[in-house]
This record gives sequence, structure tokens and C-alpha cells, in this order.
Amino acid sequence: MAGVIKCIFFSEFHHISGPIISHQVPDDLPLLKDAFDAVHDLIITKQALYDRLVSVDALGYRIVGSPRSIENKKYPRNAFIFNFVFVFEVNTDTTLFEPVILKLGAAFKTYELESSFLSQEESRSKLQSILCSVFKDFNRCGCCTIPIDETKSLHLKITPSLPDPPTIQDHHVPIFTCSQEDIDSAPWDLTIQQILPYVNGFNHVKKIAEESEVDNEIVKVCIQHLILYAFVKLITIFQYSNVYTAEPKIKLLLDDKVLQKECIEYVALQGSVPKIGAVFRLYCSLEAGLNVKDLCNRVDMKSEGVNERHFSKGKLSKFYVQLRGHYCNKCNE
Repeated sequence: MAGVIKCIFFSEFHHISGPIISHQVPDDLPLLKDAFDAVHDLIITKQALYDRLVSVDALGYRIVGSPRSIENKKYPRNAFIFNFVFVFEVNTDTTLFEPVILKLGAAFKTYELESSFLSQEESRSKLQSILCSVFKDFNRCGCCTIPIDETKSLHLKITPSLPDPPTIQDHHVPIFTCSQEDIDSAPWDLTIQQILPYVNGFNHVKKIAEESEVDNEIVKVCIQHLILYAFVKLITIFQYSNVYTAEPKIKLLLDDKVLQKECIEYVALQGSVPKIGAVFRLYCSLEAGLNVKDLCNRVDMKSEGVNERHFSKGKLSKFYVQLRGHYCNKCNE
């Protein structure tokens, strides 16, 4: 997000001067005044564009705002027209900022209706610091909290657009990509809570549905949800006919003690503690054309204390192995 927003300003209609910039952060953006003068009729605009998102390009900038108007006889000319405006470079995709700009304008229209926040000098004096906070926080982390008064705060956050979820098939095998602590602390709905114990890197979707007693199509929707928020990924169903090859990251096992410990704990047969050298040699023996069955015939994994299912699958496989061969989409195992 660093530096995406070039400027934020508050514009209003002055009953004598017409459209003006009252507050601006930063206050020295080159050519902004010229750009404002060129397009101010789209910033402080006519009724047809009130409460809408308006984006216009001028002098190398993309200027995006949402003009607001409040009609009341207490205001000069019986109306208060204002706009919180974000300024970007002209080629910037502003899609992610548009909901924030709309929310900011709508919120301050409400605050003005409730307490004359924008028209009373005491509260209006906070505008410069508010714009400064929004400008710095959004360019730093994409979110901001604005204290309005002792009882109200305005929370703004950019929400990245998510890609369409993948199509989930019965034979797909979901596996967690995050820690158990992250999984346990997430606010899951009851259905996802029901299927989580059966997501272990080996159960395919159809089996998860059967064991959790949840409808198969509902399980697929749950898995899509988990994938979108990066809690799980899909891997291939384990079969002895699968062919794997070692990834370059296999060398991490040689030096990373934490990874070594995690690897040994995961691939070990119950009651066994395989040596990391033996595990490393097994991974290095993976090659194109050699399936899991052939590898098991060539090397006695059980004598090495290694579980062949955990060896090629599961949460650690992303570091070591990649599927090379074809496999059958069978889920009746």
C-alpha cells in the first residue's frame, strides 16, 4: 500500500468563493490546485451525482470522491455541499479504495446531520488531523480508525477482492496451510467446525462428508471458503501409483533444525524415530518414472521407521515433493 494515495483533501462549496479545498494532506502536491480548478464542477457538483462515486483524471492525477449535500436553511444558500477526495496517480486501479471513499462520505454526512460536525468550528478543527491520519495509515497498512467523539469511532479498511473459488471434486484432498492455533482461534460456523476434525491431508472430500455426516455439496462449499481465506489448499489423493520428484527446497532439511524436527515427527511410524539422514536419502531417491509402490519395493521404509503415506503427502510435502504422475479420480477407498 505504500505511497498509493498521493493526497486526501476536503472540499466544500463556499457561499462566496464557490468550490474550494478547505483541508489537504499533504499540502504541497504539485499541480493539484490546477487539477482541482479544471474539474471542480465534478467534485462539488450537481444533484444528479450526489452520494455517487465520481472519478476523473486531470493533469496526471486520478481524483476520486463522493459528493454529499445536506439541505437546511441554517446553511448559507440553504445547503452544505462537501466531498472527501482521494488523489492517485492517473494509472492507479482505485477499485479497492472505492468502498472506503463512499463510506467516509456517508459517515461524515451522518455526523453532520447528528451534531453539525463539519460546520461547527470546534469539531471542524479536527478535520486536518483526521485527513492526516487517514493518509498515513492507509498508505502504511490499508486501514484506519478515526475517533469522532467520546462514544463514536469510524473504522475504515481496504478489503482485497478475492478470486473465484476453485471447483471442488470428490477426490480432492484438503490440507491445512496454517498452524493449529490459527485454526482453533478462527470464528468458524457450526458446519465448518463439524468437518474440521476430518481434514487431515489424507481424507478426500467424499470421505470427509461421510465421516462428518455433512452433505457432500455443503462440504465442498466449506472447503471453498477455507481455501479463499488461505486456511487450506488442495493436494492429490494418495495412491501407490503416484509418481513424485524431489523439489529443490529439499536442501532445507540439511541445515534447518526446526524443519528437521517437524519432518521426523510427521513422517515417523508410531513408536519410531527415523534418522534425518535416512529421511533425506529417501527424498533424494524420488525420481521421474518411479512410483510410490516401486520405491517401497526398492527401500524398506518401515525398517527406516518411515510412514510412506506421510512421507509423500501431508503438511510438509510442499517443501520436498511434487506430483509428476497421473492418478485416478477414485473415492471409494
